[in-house]
Amino acid sequence: MTKPTEFLADLSLLFIAIIWGSTFIIVKQSVESTPVFSFLFMRFTLAGMLLGLISAPKLKALDKRVLADGLLLGIALFLAYAFQTFALTLTSASITAFITGLFVVFVPILSSVFLRKLPRQEALVGVVLATIGLALTTLQDRFLLSFGELLALLCAFFVAIHIILTDRCSRRNDFTLLTLVQINVVALFSLIFAVFLYPHVIPEQFNQQLIFSLVITSVFATVVAFGIQMGMQKHTTPTKAAIIFIMEPVSSAFFSYWLGGELLTTKQYVGTFLILLAMVVTEAGTYLKMKREAIFG
Repeated sequence: MTKPTEFLADLSLLFIAIIWGSTFIIVKQSVESTPVFSFLFMRFTLAGMLLGLISAPKLKALDKRVLADGLLLGIALFLAYAFQTFALTLTSASITAFITGLFVVFVPILSSVFLRKLPRQEALVGVVLATIGLALTTLQDRFLLSFGELLALLCAFFVAIHIILTDRCSRRNDFTLLTLVQINVVALFSLIFAVFLYPHVIPEQFNQQLIFSLVITSVFATVVAFGIQMGMQKHTTPTKAAIIFIMEPVSSAFFSYWLGGELLTTKQYVGTFLILLAMVVTEAGTYLKMKREAIFG
Protein backbone atom coordinates (compact mmCIF):
# COMPACT_ATOMS: atom_id res chain seq x y z
CA MET A 1 0.00 0.00 0.00
CA THR A 2 1.72 3.19 -1.15
CA LYS A 3 1.19 6.35 0.84
CA PRO A 4 0.07 8.52 -2.08
CA THR A 5 -2.63 5.90 -2.68
CA GLU A 6 -3.55 6.02 1.00
CA PHE A 7 -3.89 9.81 0.91
CA LEU A 8 -6.03 9.56 -2.23
CA ALA A 9 -8.17 6.91 -0.55
CA ASP A 10 -8.56 9.09 2.54
CA LEU A 11 -9.56 12.10 0.43
CA SER A 12 -12.09 9.98 -1.46
CA LEU A 13 -13.62 8.67 1.77
CA LEU A 14 -13.82 12.23 3.11
CA PHE A 15 -15.72 13.23 -0.03
CA ILE A 16 -18.35 10.52 0.39
CA ALA A 17 -18.64 11.24 4.14
CA ILE A 18 -19.68 14.79 3.23
CA ILE A 19 -22.18 13.42 0.70
CA TRP A 20 -23.69 11.06 3.28
CA GLY A 21 -23.88 13.85 5.84
CA SER A 22 -25.88 16.01 3.45
CA THR A 23 -28.61 13.36 3.18
CA PHE A 24 -29.69 13.17 6.83
CA ILE A 25 -31.96 16.21 6.73
CA ILE A 26 -33.15 15.31 3.22
CA VAL A 27 -34.14 11.80 4.30
CA LYS A 28 -35.72 13.08 7.52
CA GLN A 29 -37.97 15.42 5.54
CA SER A 30 -38.93 12.60 3.17
CA VAL A 31 -39.82 9.94 5.75
CA GLU A 32 -42.20 12.35 7.44
CA SER A 33 -44.63 11.54 4.61
CA THR A 34 -43.26 8.28 3.18
CA PRO A 35 -43.00 4.97 5.13
CA VAL A 36 -39.41 4.05 6.00
CA PHE A 37 -39.12 0.74 4.14
CA SER A 38 -40.95 2.10 1.13
CA PHE A 39 -38.42 4.92 0.92
CA LEU A 40 -35.50 2.52 1.34
CA PHE A 41 -36.94 0.18 -1.31
CA MET A 42 -37.30 2.98 -3.86
CA ARG A 43 -33.88 4.44 -3.07
CA PHE A 44 -31.94 1.21 -3.35
CA THR A 45 -33.96 -0.18 -6.25
CA LEU A 46 -33.19 2.90 -8.33
CA ALA A 47 -29.55 2.64 -7.31
CA GLY A 48 -29.50 -1.08 -8.11
CA MET A 49 -30.92 -0.48 -11.58
CA LEU A 50 -28.31 2.17 -12.32
CA LEU A 51 -25.53 -0.07 -11.01
CA GLY A 52 -26.88 -2.89 -13.17
CA LEU A 53 -26.42 -0.74 -16.26
CA ILE A 54 -22.93 0.29 -15.18
CA SER A 55 -21.91 -3.28 -14.33
CA ALA A 56 -23.48 -4.95 -17.39
CA PRO A 57 -20.13 -5.75 -19.10
CA LYS A 58 -18.92 -7.50 -15.92
CA LEU A 59 -22.03 -9.50 -15.02
CA LYS A 60 -20.56 -12.69 -16.47
CA ALA A 61 -17.90 -12.50 -13.78
CA LEU A 62 -20.44 -12.86 -10.95
CA ASP A 63 -19.47 -15.87 -8.86
CA LYS A 64 -20.39 -17.43 -5.52
CA ARG A 65 -17.77 -15.43 -3.62
CA VAL A 66 -19.05 -12.07 -4.88
CA LEU A 67 -22.63 -13.12 -4.14
CA ALA A 68 -21.78 -14.36 -0.64
CA ASP A 69 -19.71 -11.31 0.27
CA GLY A 70 -22.30 -8.99 -1.25
CA LEU A 71 -25.02 -10.70 0.78
CA LEU A 72 -23.13 -10.15 4.04
CA LEU A 73 -22.43 -6.52 3.19
CA GLY A 74 -26.03 -6.01 2.09
CA ILE A 75 -27.48 -7.39 5.33
CA ALA A 76 -25.22 -5.18 7.46
CA LEU A 77 -26.04 -2.16 5.29
CA PHE A 78 -29.79 -2.86 5.40
CA LEU A 79 -29.80 -3.06 9.19
CA ALA A 80 -27.74 0.14 9.44
CA TYR A 81 -30.08 2.08 7.18
CA ALA A 82 -33.24 0.63 8.70
CA PHE A 83 -32.24 1.67 12.23
CA GLN A 84 -30.94 5.03 11.03
CA THR A 85 -34.03 5.91 9.00
CA PHE A 86 -36.38 4.97 11.85
CA ALA A 87 -34.21 7.06 14.19
CA LEU A 88 -34.72 10.04 11.88
CA THR A 89 -38.49 9.77 12.42
CA LEU A 90 -37.99 10.13 16.18
CA THR A 91 -35.10 12.57 16.67
CA SER A 92 -33.33 15.38 14.85
CA ALA A 93 -31.15 14.81 11.80
CA SER A 94 -28.03 16.30 13.40
CA ILE A 95 -28.30 14.23 16.61
CA THR A 96 -29.01 11.05 14.64
CA ALA A 97 -25.92 11.72 12.54
CA PHE A 98 -23.68 12.33 15.54
CA ILE A 99 -24.79 9.17 17.37
CA THR A 100 -24.34 7.19 14.17
CA GLY A 101 -20.77 8.49 14.27
CA LEU A 102 -20.09 6.34 17.33
CA PHE A 103 -19.09 3.62 14.88
CA VAL A 104 -15.64 5.18 15.34
CA VAL A 105 -15.57 3.46 18.75
CA PHE A 106 -16.81 0.09 17.49
CA VAL A 107 -14.49 -0.21 14.47
CA PRO A 108 -11.08 -0.50 16.25
CA ILE A 109 -12.58 -2.99 18.71
CA LEU A 110 -14.06 -5.14 15.96
CA SER A 111 -10.90 -4.80 13.85
CA SER A 112 -8.72 -6.16 16.65
CA VAL A 113 -11.13 -9.05 17.26
CA PHE A 114 -12.07 -10.12 13.73
CA LEU A 115 -9.25 -8.81 11.53
CA ARG A 116 -6.48 -8.94 14.15
CA LYS A 117 -5.48 -5.43 13.13
CA LEU A 118 -4.28 -3.30 16.02
CA PRO A 119 -4.81 0.43 15.35
CA ARG A 120 -1.76 2.71 15.18
CA GLN A 121 -1.16 5.00 18.17
CA GLU A 122 -2.31 8.13 16.35
CA ALA A 123 -5.50 6.32 15.33
CA LEU A 124 -6.22 5.46 18.96
CA VAL A 125 -5.70 9.11 19.92
CA GLY A 126 -8.07 10.04 17.11
CA VAL A 127 -10.68 7.59 18.41
CA VAL A 128 -10.49 9.12 21.90
CA LEU A 129 -10.80 12.68 20.57
CA ALA A 130 -13.67 11.72 18.26
CA THR A 131 -15.49 9.91 21.08
CA ILE A 132 -15.24 12.93 23.39
CA GLY A 133 -16.40 15.14 20.54
CA LEU A 134 -19.39 12.93 19.87
CA ALA A 135 -20.28 12.88 23.58
CA LEU A 136 -20.29 16.69 23.64
CA THR A 137 -22.54 16.86 20.59
CA THR A 138 -25.07 14.22 21.64
CA LEU A 139 -25.42 13.79 25.41
CA GLN A 140 -26.07 17.45 26.27
CA ASP A 141 -27.28 17.61 29.90
CA ARG A 142 -28.36 13.99 30.23
CA PHE A 143 -26.72 10.56 30.08
CA LEU A 144 -29.68 8.49 28.90
CA LEU A 145 -30.51 7.86 25.28
CA SER A 146 -34.04 8.26 23.96
CA PHE A 147 -35.55 5.43 21.91
CA GLY A 148 -34.71 7.26 18.68
CA GLU A 149 -31.12 7.78 19.82
CA LEU A 150 -30.90 4.09 20.79
CA LEU A 151 -31.91 3.18 17.23
CA ALA A 152 -29.15 5.47 15.95
CA LEU A 153 -26.68 3.68 18.24
CA LEU A 154 -27.71 0.32 16.77
CA CYS A 155 -27.16 1.87 13.35
CA ALA A 156 -23.63 2.84 14.44
CA PHE A 157 -22.86 -0.77 15.37
CA PHE A 158 -23.94 -2.10 11.98
CA VAL A 159 -22.08 0.69 10.17
CA ALA A 160 -18.97 -0.53 11.99
CA ILE A 161 -19.72 -4.10 10.91
CA HIS A 162 -20.09 -2.86 7.33
CA ILE A 163 -16.73 -1.05 7.46
CA ILE A 164 -15.01 -4.19 8.78
CA LEU A 165 -16.63 -6.40 6.13
CA THR A 166 -15.73 -3.89 3.42
CA ASP A 167 -12.07 -4.06 4.42
CA ARG A 168 -12.08 -7.82 3.92
CA CYS A 169 -14.48 -8.27 1.00
CA SER A 170 -13.28 -5.37 -1.19
CA ARG A 171 -9.78 -6.85 -1.35
CA ARG A 172 -10.91 -10.06 -3.02
CA ASN A 173 -13.75 -8.95 -5.30
CA ASP A 174 -14.42 -6.57 -8.16
CA PHE A 175 -15.72 -3.44 -6.40
CA THR A 176 -18.35 -2.72 -9.07
CA LEU A 177 -19.95 -6.16 -8.75
CA LEU A 178 -19.64 -6.11 -4.96
CA THR A 179 -21.45 -2.77 -4.82
CA LEU A 180 -24.14 -4.06 -7.21
CA VAL A 181 -24.90 -7.14 -5.12
CA GLN A 182 -25.05 -5.43 -1.73
CA ILE A 183 -27.24 -2.57 -2.95
CA ASN A 184 -29.73 -5.01 -4.47
CA VAL A 185 -29.74 -7.05 -1.25
CA VAL A 186 -30.77 -3.90 0.63
CA ALA A 187 -33.52 -3.26 -1.94
CA LEU A 188 -34.79 -6.84 -1.58
CA PHE A 189 -34.99 -6.78 2.21
CA SER A 190 -36.62 -3.35 2.12
CA LEU A 191 -39.26 -4.70 -0.27
CA ILE A 192 -39.99 -7.70 1.97
CA PHE A 193 -40.55 -5.51 5.03
CA ALA A 194 -42.56 -2.94 3.06
CA VAL A 195 -44.91 -5.64 1.67
CA PHE A 196 -45.67 -6.96 5.15
CA LEU A 197 -45.97 -3.59 6.90
CA TYR A 198 -47.69 -1.23 4.46
CA PRO A 199 -50.77 -1.39 2.23
CA HIS A 200 -48.83 0.27 -0.60
CA VAL A 201 -45.14 -0.29 -1.24
CA ILE A 202 -44.99 2.61 -3.71
CA PRO A 203 -46.70 5.89 -2.69
CA GLU A 204 -49.72 6.83 -4.77
CA GLN A 205 -48.34 10.34 -5.22
CA PHE A 206 -44.80 11.70 -5.54
CA ASN A 207 -44.12 15.26 -4.41
CA GLN A 208 -41.07 17.30 -5.40
CA GLN A 209 -39.40 16.68 -2.03
CA LEU A 210 -39.60 12.91 -2.43
CA ILE A 211 -38.36 12.97 -6.03
CA PHE A 212 -35.44 15.23 -5.10
CA SER A 213 -34.57 13.02 -2.14
CA LEU A 214 -34.64 9.83 -4.21
CA VAL A 215 -32.38 11.31 -6.87
CA ILE A 216 -29.82 12.58 -4.35
CA THR A 217 -29.79 9.45 -2.20
CA SER A 218 -29.95 6.93 -5.06
CA VAL A 219 -27.39 8.43 -7.41
CA PHE A 220 -24.93 10.33 -5.25
CA ALA A 221 -25.27 8.84 -1.75
CA THR A 222 -25.58 5.25 -2.98
CA VAL A 223 -24.17 4.57 -6.46
CA VAL A 224 -21.32 7.10 -6.33
CA ALA A 225 -20.59 6.87 -2.60
CA PHE A 226 -20.61 3.10 -2.16
CA GLY A 227 -18.75 2.60 -5.42
CA ILE A 228 -15.98 4.85 -4.10
CA GLN A 229 -16.00 3.12 -0.70
CA MET A 230 -15.71 -0.35 -2.22
CA GLY A 231 -12.90 0.80 -4.50
CA MET A 232 -10.88 2.97 -2.13
CA GLN A 233 -11.31 1.78 1.47
CA LYS A 234 -8.99 -1.18 0.88
CA HIS A 235 -6.12 1.32 0.48
CA THR A 236 -6.40 2.54 4.07
CA THR A 237 -7.12 0.97 7.47
CA PRO A 238 -10.59 0.31 8.94
CA THR A 239 -9.94 2.48 12.01
CA LYS A 240 -8.67 5.36 9.91
CA ALA A 241 -11.63 5.03 7.55
CA ALA A 242 -13.98 5.20 10.55
CA ILE A 243 -12.35 8.41 11.79
CA ILE A 244 -12.64 9.98 8.34
CA PHE A 245 -16.29 8.97 8.16
CA ILE A 246 -16.83 11.03 11.32
CA MET A 247 -17.04 13.98 8.93
CA GLU A 248 -20.49 12.60 8.09
CA PRO A 249 -22.15 13.99 11.24
CA VAL A 250 -20.18 17.24 10.95
CA SER A 251 -21.44 17.59 7.39
CA SER A 252 -24.93 16.68 8.57
CA ALA A 253 -24.89 19.48 11.15
CA PHE A 254 -24.05 22.01 8.44
CA PHE A 255 -26.72 20.80 6.02
CA SER A 256 -29.29 20.39 8.81
CA TYR A 257 -28.82 24.06 9.65
CA TRP A 258 -28.77 25.16 6.00
CA LEU A 259 -31.76 23.11 4.82
CA GLY A 260 -33.71 22.46 8.00
CA GLY A 261 -32.85 25.27 10.40
CA GLU A 262 -31.46 22.90 13.07
CA LEU A 263 -29.05 24.79 15.33
CA LEU A 264 -26.09 23.49 17.36
CA THR A 265 -25.15 24.64 20.86
CA THR A 266 -21.71 25.95 21.86
CA LYS A 267 -20.86 22.57 23.39
CA GLN A 268 -21.77 20.85 20.12
CA TYR A 269 -19.47 23.17 18.20
CA VAL A 270 -16.63 22.25 20.60
CA GLY A 271 -17.41 18.60 19.96
CA THR A 272 -17.31 19.23 16.22
CA PHE A 273 -13.87 20.82 16.59
CA LEU A 274 -12.58 17.75 18.47
CA ILE A 275 -13.87 15.49 15.71
CA LEU A 276 -12.02 17.53 13.11
CA LEU A 277 -8.92 17.47 15.31
CA ALA A 278 -9.17 13.66 15.45
CA MET A 279 -8.96 13.56 11.66
CA VAL A 280 -5.95 15.88 11.62
CA VAL A 281 -4.12 13.72 14.18
CA THR A 282 -4.67 10.50 12.21
CA GLU A 283 -3.62 12.08 8.91
CA ALA A 284 -0.55 13.61 10.57
CA GLY A 285 0.39 10.13 11.78
CA THR A 286 0.25 8.81 8.22
CA TYR A 287 2.37 11.71 6.95
CA LEU A 288 5.02 11.25 9.67
CA LYS A 289 5.19 7.53 9.01
CA MET A 290 5.68 8.22 5.31
CA LYS A 291 8.52 10.66 6.08
CA ARG A 292 10.23 8.15 8.37
CA GLU A 293 10.03 5.45 5.72
CA ALA A 294 11.44 7.85 3.10
CA ILE A 295 14.41 8.75 5.35
CA PHE A 296 15.26 5.37 6.87
CA GLY A 297 13.93 3.13 4.11
